[in-house]
Amino acid sequence: MSSRTRELSARSNLETLRRQAKRWLKEIETGDAAALARLRSLILNPASPPKLREVQHALAREYGFPSWASLKQELAAREIATRGRAAIVALFLEKSALRYGVRPGTEGWGGYEADRPARGALALRLLERHPEIARDSIHSAVAAHDLDAVGAFLASDPALATRPSEFDGWTPLLRLAFTRLPDHAPSADALGIAELLIAHGAAANGFWSDGSNHFTALTGAVGGGENGQPAHPQAEALARLLIAHGADPLDGQALYNSSLGADETLWLELFWEETAKRGEQGRWREPVRELPAPPLDYLLGNAVPRQPRRAAWLLTHGARADAVNAYSKQSLVRQALLDGREDLVALLRGHGAAPVELSEREAFIAAIARADEAEASRLLQAYPEFRLDPGPLRVAIRQDRPEIAALALRLGVSPDAESRDGVRALHEAAGADAAAIVTLLTEAGAEIDPVERRYGATPLGWAHHQGAQIAQALLAVHSRDIGALCRAGESERLETLLADDPAIANAPTRSGEPPLFCLPDDDAGAADLAEFLLAAGADPQVRNGAGLTPAEAARRGGLLDTAALLDAPAGH
Repeated sequence: MSSRTRELSARSNLETLRRQAKRWLKEIETGDAAALARLRSLILNPASPPKLREVQHALAREYGFPSWASLKQELAAREIATRGRAAIVALFLEKSALRYGVRPGTEGWGGYEADRPARGALALRLLERHPEIARDSIHSAVAAHDLDAVGAFLASDPALATRPSEFDGWTPLLRLAFTRLPDHAPSADALGIAELLIAHGAAANGFWSDGSNHFTALTGAVGGGENGQPAHPQAEALARLLIAHGADPLDGQALYNSSLGADETLWLELFWEETAKRGEQGRWREPVRELPAPPLDYLLGNAVPRQPRRAAWLLTHGARADAVNAYSKQSLVRQALLDGREDLVALLRGHGAAPVELSEREAFIAAIARADEAEASRLLQAYPEFRLDPGPLRVAIRQDRPEIAALALRLGVSPDAESRDGVRALHEAAGADAAAIVTLLTEAGAEIDPVERRYGATPLGWAHHQGAQIAQALLAVHSRDIGALCRAGESERLETLLADDPAIANAPTRSGEPPLFCLPDDDAGAADLAEFLLAAGADPQVRNGAGLTPAEAARRGGLLDTAALLDAPAGH
């Protein structure tokens, strides 16, 4: 270890330190013995030749930090501090909570970043670096799960328990329910904070909206949803407390969100128990907000064909076996048949569902689903147009059964069969992280970057949005969707494409913005990709349709390390 610790100056930023590391590495590569000795004094047994990451680690140790990552965190914290307290608090409130695709302060869904772990990680880092922000307002105190601070605020002004935040319009109790900080020990105080807020008048049935759906505190406690958002760390106890103080146990959004996860019945049982206490089980057969059908029937439609345990529970508690799926409007027996789920067909028939007759097209899908190759071949010979039907591949993806996909493709079903809105099997397999099926489809010649008309995304975009990392890696090596590759941080594939066409570094992506506006949503990954793009010739002074530079857009998105890099003076 070097005997002298270097000090960061007021002008130190990520870019200047990256250049220092690169110069040091260059000196080593040109045979400078002193530069190599300096590295060896800080790093035990460096590679031969040394790697840039080793030199960066050594430089961090010279500055008194245990790692390059910790040095970058310090620089980011300094950059945050220059923005002022109000900006820090606003960023903490924004990133500390699940948002379900709704930009803070609006009621419009879509166009906002997904609820990925990087959001909570950034919020927790802000709190650790600036613990004083927990005492900025009752809202920051609640988001930090600081029971003492919440108590102090309420002691000075009890009305704060019900006062919406100017930042996003949420009440403190809503914020408590939707806050998610990774491995955050103080979350154990959530119940105490909730009890304190309710004692001071907080309404357990309050909500915020995405323009059409109500997201209550109970919804926040339960979590779940289309992106698999995590439940609150004290979810069950918090849910019971909220219901005891007026939250509706038949919360449509909470029921919907919890129906998209694992095949378990925790929330069904809890909500049933709570309605039973009130003598309100009959409401399970009546319309509720957010659901297009009575809860029992609607949830049974969601359970068939992937959740046999939930299906059995719902039927036992009064769901109608002859109900129809709320979206497809087809009978559940038909759905089970199409998916080859004879177990669910028997379960539904045992609870009174009537038999159904399948059309030839449906019979073809069902034959493949139950691996009846002879029957599927017979129907395909009679109806060759079935080769363009996406149904068999959808069944395979829905149940993650690659053997069904393999049979369909072997019989001649097109790997590019698509729905009316252009969604193909590769989109759905990518979003579901059905890696084996992604491989089967690509090997069968499926188009890699088709753009569907529902969201305007390629399969790689679906994989990244859903956090399907294996599918993302499989698709990235083939994709030419520059924007999606950038957002996914796939620099190796980008390097190959840039070698063939350097103009890509500044060309508009499908979104209309150049690559520097399409960065990953975690700061470390975004900074790495930004550095890569800058080295490839990307222009950091370009402006997007909103008039922002890449640095300004990164800063607005909370990518502070990245913003500092992009703000660096010319001469990268």
